Amino acid sequence: MHDHQIFSTILLILGSLGILTFLSLAAFILWYYRECPGGSFRWHLRNASLRHVSALACLFCLAMAASYLVLFEIWAMLYLIIAFKAGSWWLRISMTQRA
Repeated sequence: MHDHQIFSTILLILGSLGILTFLSLAAFILWYYRECPGGSFRWHLRNASLRHVSALACLFCLAMAASYLVLFEIWAMLYLIIAFKAGSWWLRISMTQRA
């Protein structure tokens, strides 16, 4: 039972650091490309970078959800919700830019 608590604590720390990393990375991308006009090459680079970060965040949250599901913890539902939100945002942006 003690191992379960240790793994849960490690996952909590890793999950918090991962989410903060992806949020700060997205904020940095938005700040770096803050003055690019719409439709320009830099605008397309910004959107591609945000799509990549969103896809990585989605995969990270799915991995965290799977880890918490193995431990039978309720945090898995939170990570599944975040993963689906990031994945749906990625899919919506990818579909609108392809059209």
